[in-house]
Amino acid sequence: MKMSVSQFLSKTKIFSKVAGIVFGFAFSQQALASWHLDPLHSELHFVTVKNSAVTEVHSFRTIDGMINNQGMVVVDIDLASVNTHIEIRDERIKDMLFNVVNYPEASLSAQVDLKVLNGMKVGEIKTVPLTVDLSLHDHQQKIDTKVSVTALNDGAFQVNTLKPIVIDTALFELSDGVKALQDVAKLDSIATSIPVTAQFVFQPE
Repeated sequence: MKMSVSQFLSKTKIFSKVAGIVFGFAFSQQALASWHLDPLHSELHFVTVKNSAVTEVHSFRTIDGMINNQGMVVVDIDLASVNTHIEIRDERIKDMLFNVVNYPEASLSAQVDLKVLNGMKVGEIKTVPLTVDLSLHDHQQKIDTKVSVTALNDGAFQVNTLKPIVIDTALFELSDGVKALQDVAKLDSIATSIPVTAQFVFQPE
């Protein structure tokens, strides 16, 4: 079952209070650090190909997320915030593909090693292997990838995909939605493998 950021925040706050009571000063402030996603400096893009030749880049306007003090990362994607730069297409994708009335969000989750993050100096860049769980339309898939992590000022981090992550829409039972979009737009084809790239900036709490 996927955990939303709000649920995640609640569990994180409870854990922090219990940890503080039980362990007192045994943990440093850094060890109990957490980070929130900075929406102004974070982006999530996906690429579509239609008629085997026309490639377009799209994005989501609203994403939310955090890293808790155990290194658990959760990023929620508001599917209704899809932005293809064509309003009627946005509406069709929301209704015919994502079915946002019943499935308003997708979510990404992963576990990171806080020792790696806390040991980085400002300006340092590291390549970090990551296993990401993507939850979409009541289906989950594990994705093994590598990301670039850059230590920024004031304890912030920037995370970038090193190469596009290719999502197979069939694994999330979205094939009928893709076909519906193809038919309504009178297209010969729409590719069902979707490359996704991301840049996430996490600011310390």
